[in-house]
Amino acid sequence: MSEDCLWRELVACILSSRVRFDVAHAAIERMDRANLFSASRRSSADDEYEQDICRALSGVTQQHDNSSSQGCYPFPKLRANQVRIAAQKLYYNYRSIRDLLGDARDPRVARRRLATEVHGLGPKQASLFLRNIGYTEEIAVLDVHILTYMNWIGLISTPMKSVRAIQMYETLENTFIEHSFDNGFRVDRFDVAVWVVVRTVRKEYRLWR
Repeated sequence: MSEDCLWRELVACILSSRVRFDVAHAAIERMDRANLFSASRRSSADDEYEQDICRALSGVTQQHDNSSSQGCYPFPKLRANQVRIAAQKLYYNYRSIRDLLGDARDPRVARRRLATEVHGLGPKQASLFLRNIGYTEEIAVLDVHILTYMNWIGLISTPMKSVRAIQMYETLENTFIEHSFDNGFRVDRFDVAVWVVVRTVRKEYRLWR
């Protein structure tokens, strides 16, 4: 993947945290049309870049147009600030995302660096990013659906919606990976299958309550 594509995917993972897929996807498309993933824009990481991101996320089509498109992004100022700071740290400290990943000795080190360097990118979103770009198949994306499944079958004792601490995330991930292998599945395939099933079950349950 090109550096532009890596940056676009990283921003998509930041924007998709606690936001519906269709809303985050629409925001990414608006940023794309505004050329906000290009090297010239992200390398500046200045106030103007942040303001342009905020306008794109808000659905504002022109600088002086206060109208918003349907399904505009719910946290434009917060996420615009996080994206600008991420660009500033990544392209100043590491020169590129590719350099950061290339310097890591294993996927967990890469994830820890991403979760540390990129404000707004926790271990789950960092895992999703590494999975999406094909960097590794050896990590799990522990979102609310996977954690719900782990609670249902007794892998964790109490319900959890998210895991912010990286040490706790890795402990739960080890449990889930071992469970995947015990059932004869690769972890990347198993967590996608669990995600689909649990998401469907939870949706049907809400409809029939």
